[in-house]
Amino acid sequence: GDKFKNCNISFVNDNFRNIDKVLVKTKVEEVDGIIFDLGLSSDQLENSGRGFSFLKDEPLLMTMKENPSREDLTAKEIVNTWSEESLADIIHGYGEERFARRIAKGVVETRVKKKIESSFDLVKVINDSVPVAYRMGHLHPATRTFQALRIAVNDELGALKNGLEKGFKFLKKGGRMSVISFHSLEDRIVKRFYKAKEKEEKAKLINKKPFTPSIEEIRNNNRSRSAKLRILERI
Repeated sequence: GDKFKNCNISFVNDNFRNIDKVLVKTKVEEVDGIIFDLGLSSDQLENSGRGFSFLKDEPLLMTMKENPSREDLTAKEIVNTWSEESLADIIHGYGEERFARRIAKGVVETRVKKKIESSFDLVKVINDSVPVAYRMGHLHPATRTFQALRIAVNDELGALKNGLEKGFKFLKKGGRMSVISFHSLEDRIVKRFYKAKEKEEKAKLINKKPFTPSIEEIRNNNRSRSAKLRILERI
């Protein structure tokens, strides 16, 4: 719109791992700051039509691409073709799901009879695989499995590692990198990367402990409750 008319702003829709290519293409040699916001937008979760939400019955794609090609990995391919062991590993590793083995077993037993096509198909398998008490907990029983599949489909953790490393190279001295993460797997990667740069004496931590949202912010935006902000400065 008009408010951006006289601003030198470039909007680029791309993966974090391509930050170096984007900056080179836009002729940017160094930057004062980089902010990685690792959260998904509510719109992506609720209105994508690609199976991100376990509350809507949609095709089980979970790709960030709006129009995935046949070569692109999908959640449907993972649940219908990967081995029970591989499924258990990603559900536990990326979702930190304690009933990962039971869910993986349920997936494999179900797909022998009928392909798992939609998000509700998968939710049913998960509900049938976990204990009744777990289904009654405050967290929806499909939450961690859906997170794990989404991370696997989009290689989110690999993209984050690439983005941090490549982005840091473009930071000028005194420039800062800020990362807002939303779960422990992301935060662990950020923390390790920051500590490595500090050990190499290439950067210093601005905050030893992450900044977290206030009670008021959580009240206004419940999805911010797990957010952590860590800041690094290049020296």
